[in-house]
Amino acid sequence: MLFYERLEPLMAERKMSQKDLAAVAEVKPPSVSEWKTKGTLPRADTAIKIAEYFNVSIKWLVLGIEDAAFTRDERELLAVYRKLGQDDKVEIIGIIGLKLQSEAKKRGGALSDSETA
Repeated sequence: MLFYERLEPLMAERKMSQKDLAAVAEVKPPSVSEWKTKGTLPRADTAIKIAEYFNVSIKWLVLGIEDAAFTRDERELLAVYRKLGQDDKVEIIGIIGLKLQSEAKKRGGALSDSETA
């Protein structure tokens, strides 16, 4: 599968045109067209912008190699988390801790120290 074949479904999800993608990637629309018609790849810095915009792995977008470390949901969550200020990050960690404790109680057990850390 080519670069653009991986990119098209991402664009479709967001109802993006090639012109929209060109604006996101900070390139001219003919560049996007070449990725599709000629099967070319964008420059590395451009591919990184696109991967970050869609919250996908650069490795997957360019090479088609799935990054098993994170699911798409996990990458999206991490991207949002990174945009938060430090106080908000601490609050989110606390909320997650409370949620884990609640789930453990529902299962009838307590969390170990490693699960709450």
